[in-house]
Amino acid sequence: MAEPVYSEEYQPDRRLLPLITLIVLFVVSLTASNFLASKIFSVRIYRFTIVAPAAVAAYALTFTFTDIIGEVYGKKMANLAVRLGFISQLLVLAYIWIALKLPIWQRSPVSEETYRSVIYSSNAIIIASLTAYLVSQHHDVWAFHLWKRLTRGKWLWLRNNASTIVSQFLDTVIFITLAFHFLPALMGGNPLPLRVVSSIIIGQYIVKVLIALADTPLVYAGVFLINKYIAAIPKLQLMGAIDAGRPGRS
Repeated sequence: MAEPVYSEEYQPDRRLLPLITLIVLFVVSLTASNFLASKIFSVRIYRFTIVAPAAVAAYALTFTFTDIIGEVYGKKMANLAVRLGFISQLLVLAYIWIALKLPIWQRSPVSEETYRSVIYSSNAIIIASLTAYLVSQHHDVWAFHLWKRLTRGKWLWLRNNASTIVSQFLDTVIFITLAFHFLPALMGGNPLPLRVVSSIIIGQYIVKVLIALADTPLVYAGVFLINKYIAAIPKLQLMGAIDAGRPGRS
């Protein structure tokens, strides 16, 4: 009988705990944004009315998580998070396809038509999101490390904002035009007029830029806390080893 790869005494590298946490938060925010985006909200600020999908904040935070990952763990880990996010969305699409194929129960509280209208909407949004995602997220990782190289590792605020603001523009234009105009037209939905689509693009991008500027302290705090945690690991491991060797401990 083959021995298990890891024994009961195996302890994973604690330096990877923040990385795993960030990737989980990244995937959760990405997945949630695909379903939240079905709702369009409007907020009036003085004489301006901002129109944007309800997912704008959830998706904007995905760039925060990849920037922290890239700063602490490097470009390869940031790209890994992007790839894992893409795989998770493909899995969501597979679940949606299976759900649509299942026969509905006669006493289901949700009718087949209502269910399909919501799912199809989310389906179009996920396809648009995947397309925009691949372009914007890979650009964000590339641009973040380009600025890091050009500034020789200085000015985290500059590479955080410069990479995110451009990436958010790419994401907004690609996502909104596909999700609310072209894909609904191709899939038999109700496409929004291009005039309305343009208004949503402007509103969403304004919100995303504001969030990108506001998340700079979060990026600094995340990088600081993770580096502090990683630096303290040798001390924590030493304390654990001392405690394990004390009399009376199993």
